[in-house]
Amino acid sequence: MSGTATSTVKTIFERLRLELVEQYHPGDLLPNERLLAERFGVSRNTIREVVIFLEAYGLVEKTQRGPRVRAPDAEAMFRIVSQMFDRSPQAYNDVLHFRRLIEIGTLPEVVDHITDDEIRDLERCALLMEQAPTIREAAEADFRFHAMMVVASRNVILAKLYEAMAQPLMYYLEIGKSNRGLESTTSNHHRSIIDALKARSYRLLRDACEDHFRFSAKVLDQETAHTRPSV
Repeated sequence: MSGTATSTVKTIFERLRLELVEQYHPGDLLPNERLLAERFGVSRNTIREVVIFLEAYGLVEKTQRGPRVRAPDAEAMFRIVSQMFDRSPQAYNDVLHFRRLIEIGTLPEVVDHITDDEIRDLERCALLMEQAPTIREAAEADFRFHAMMVVASRNVILAKLYEAMAQPLMYYLEIGKSNRGLESTTSNHHRSIIDALKARSYRLLRDACEDHFRFSAKVLDQETAHTRPSV
């Protein structure tokens, strides 16, 4: 797509994005391609490109009758942002800091709201992590463990944000999982977190999580040392 075409798509996208907020309701249908193309004086292919972007941002969804306006979806927006992260040591440190802010910040609510069933789900997830045959599967189980804790806080927005950051979070988790010698320590940390949740103790839970994050920061520093530029 040429620069001019890209600019045209972006301009129409922004116009429609504002209109969806101001003039439409969830479930409303957009005008068809022909009408939109005539309105903006562009080809139907250009309108198709615009609709693809609207879909990617979670603003509309395809139906047999045409694009339909969706209810606001924060997770879709966050997912777009998460794709902008690179895999530099600084980005990984930022991801770790993000995790700590979200997870430590929600611990009081987790202690107050988590159910016995959710704790049992965490135990099953911890077991899957320990038994995972590949680094990727171990990272996925680790991510799921912590995502489940955020969900237990009952903060829907933070849970959606955490879920939308799944890929950069798992990239980071894979770094630690690549050192199989650390598995027992990681397992012990997750068991301590589960024990604190069973005790419904915020103090024990915070201590366990802080220990886990200090260990994670140390591992991350060691595993990415060779990729840092020399001073």
